[in-house]
Amino acid sequence: MKKIIVLLTLALATYHSTTAQFPAAEYLDINRVKARYMVHGDMFWDPATGDAAYEFPKGSGKHSGFASSLWIGGINQSTNTLHLAGQKFRTNGNDYWPGPLDINNGAVSDTIQSAHWAQIWKVNKTTIDSFLQISNHTLANTPSSILKWPGKGANGSLGAQQVKSAANGLLLNLPNRDLAPFVDVNNDNVYNPLDGDYPKIKGEQMLWWIFNDNSASHGASKGLPMKIEIHASAYACNQTGIENTTFLNYKIYNYSSNTYDSTVISFWNDIDLGYAFDDYVGYDSSRRMGVTYNGDPLDETQSGYGTNLTQKAAVVLKHPSDIGNNRSPLGAFTISNNGSDGDPQTATEFYNYMTGSWRDGTAFKKGCDLLNGATVAYPFAFPDDPSDINGISEVRCNKVPFDRRIILSGQPFTMYPGSAPIEFTLAFINTDLGVDNSNFDELRRLADTAYKYPDGCQSLAWPTSTPNITQGEISIYPNPANSFFTIQDTDEKKKSIKLYNAHGQEVYKKVSSNRNLKVPTGNLAKGLYFLQIKKDDKQFSQTVLLN
Repeated sequence: MKKIIVLLTLALATYHSTTAQFPAAEYLDINRVKARYMVHGDMFWDPATGDAAYEFPKGSGKHSGFASSLWIGGINQSTNTLHLAGQKFRTNGNDYWPGPLDINNGAVSDTIQSAHWAQIWKVNKTTIDSFLQISNHTLANTPSSILKWPGKGANGSLGAQQVKSAANGLLLNLPNRDLAPFVDVNNDNVYNPLDGDYPKIKGEQMLWWIFNDNSASHGASKGLPMKIEIHASAYACNQTGIENTTFLNYKIYNYSSNTYDSTVISFWNDIDLGYAFDDYVGYDSSRRMGVTYNGDPLDETQSGYGTNLTQKAAVVLKHPSDIGNNRSPLGAFTISNNGSDGDPQTATEFYNYMTGSWRDGTAFKKGCDLLNGATVAYPFAFPDDPSDINGISEVRCNKVPFDRRIILSGQPFTMYPGSAPIEFTLAFINTDLGVDNSNFDELRRLADTAYKYPDGCQSLAWPTSTPNITQGEISIYPNPANSFFTIQDTDEKKKSIKLYNAHGQEVYKKVSSNRNLKVPTGNLAKGLYFLQIKKDDKQFSQTVLLN
């Protein structure tokens, strides 16, 4: 049972409020994790009971995760106002609702339609494999999970009315655009499993659902709606190396007429690693990884892991600021504590946490005292391994373990209306029980493995390090570098140059038209840096290693 009983009382009270809330949920459970996802965009808990619902190991009754959600906010370019959506504990309502937006007027057509979309579709790879062995597909031999998949045109006249009937009267009003991904065997751009079409999934099991932020006023954040539509897919693989890992991908569509500047995407998590009140947190910048680990040798109470500890991490695999194989540094890793002085209550407070500040706008500080410490603003809480005796970690700072929340945020970017969807992909990793809790070595190893699978179990698409590359007219050398590196350009057009360290801090900035520009690095610490160059409407990026 979740530790704050009043939270459950409030949640149940608001459940029957004038703004409809839908209890539909589904579990991702193909490997050693059993994780609960819900149609309002939150996950890993059960609002009706207040219980945690990220069970690891599956069947143990122990949970390494609690309430979690996507937060996204940006500044309307034309009005200079903040628009934001984010979930917490549903005590004040929701910011997200099931179903797509009507792109003609920026709103879901009605509550009934939203209720029809209050479901999560689940498909196993073994089911698809069996389906592919059949040469003549009929209603009788096609699995229900494949018949009901909401691909484009599934309930239209060209999508086979018999499929609509077989799906118990599929009452979804499907927009004429891409929805749940599918393999289109006959290339007619319509999902019809009787033609041999089948769901295109990323793992050995995948969940797919859709939600938006414009069906009602935002109860959680009190923010103005962004009018975004989010296609979510959670997937997992039951194979060596990632059997303790689950993945989550968001495709975010801006169907408003607004351009949002300084848009930030964040993942918020009240982790509750077993027993909630003895947790520590930390951050690994090179892997874009937020960590939760036990703050003492014993994880107490029946809900705890005892002395057989595990560690948990959320890793950002893909972000809109990434370019090709180059991973952009994150913008912030902030934390808050359980209590009335910790959780944000307004859109501005949400956005403050997302951009490196406490909820009142005070910048996070570098050092052990994140609020009143050094005057240097530093948006990354506890960025060092606990084994580093000179590092900044909760262990070395002698912090009292408590019930922490983490906010893992990307770099700000501009989100344009009507453009292709932006993608945000996360991996949630758990170490085996009995981990060495004095360091993050095992989490790092598992994170490096997870980075190989951003597009599915067999993808192996994204290396954990980036090779030195030449991008057209821009060349960077030497790389690795010692006291300097050179940016060579084929012309003398003006270009904007920025260099970031692994924590996302800007350490060099220059505007130049020089065809051979030397960037001094002798005063910079050794390590991996991210170089960004903008010229005209082109953008180039490169990781640079300093020895």
